[in-house]
Amino acid sequence: MNMKGQTKEKRRLRHAIKWAKRYAFFSSFSVISPARGRCLICSNEQESFDYAGLCGECKGKITPIIGRACEKCGRPLIAEESYCETCREHERHFDRAFSCFVYEGAARMMITRFKYAKEPFYARQMAEDMAELYYAKGMSCTAIVPSPSSAERIKERGYDHIAVLAELLSKRLHLPVVYNAVVKGKDNKAQAGLKGLEREENVLGVYEKGENARRLKGARVLIVDDVLTTGATASAIAKVAKRAGAKGAYVLTFASTRYYVVPKDDQPRGGEREEI
Repeated sequence: MNMKGQTKEKRRLRHAIKWAKRYAFFSSFSVISPARGRCLICSNEQESFDYAGLCGECKGKITPIIGRACEKCGRPLIAEESYCETCREHERHFDRAFSCFVYEGAARMMITRFKYAKEPFYARQMAEDMAELYYAKGMSCTAIVPSPSSAERIKERGYDHIAVLAELLSKRLHLPVVYNAVVKGKDNKAQAGLKGLEREENVLGVYEKGENARRLKGARVLIVDDVLTTGATASAIAKVAKRAGAKGAYVLTFASTRYYVVPKDDQPRGGEREEI
């Protein structure tokens, strides 16, 4: 990328961060919503909410991650194992990863609309649940690092959806968001649709230290993203953060896919039945 292109990309990223901060500020006062007093999923009117914008019926349609889960990436498991096969076969540079819900049903719909339908108000709900899980797991981090997007992807979506999520989470956890500490040094293919091994290869050499990397020295970093599938992206970000001097790197997402043990002939890429 030439100097002119780099300047243009930085300008887009700065604009995206500014937009995310502004949205988070107003959203914290609940003045931005599809329709106040209505459930985010079914749109039915409600007298009150006990779940940050979801009615009781829709709340019951989201599957929390409880019971057996991988002790590294946090994905729900069916087999009686401590770690999923992906984490056993691939080095993971983050210390632990946690997700609130299984990526299916209502949780999948929320993320899809948040990410692709230009409906950022879902981030309020997601940040509320993620903050609750953060405290429930006794996590103790000192800085938030949002999973970085390229300027081109931000342009396509209309906003940096992870920056919006990180800003709202920052207000609930009272942690600073450190932008441009870990950045994308080059564009890669979208992870959506790629299988396990392809995801590992797709993030090689993509992330690098940014101009604020020095702010991660001695920090316990909380990497924030919407979904964890194989953990390849989170691991690549954590690797850069630790190279910048971070003492620890933890991952927090709204949802994660299930891990299934399936015959190798049926699923040659590490048992990932659903890739996003």
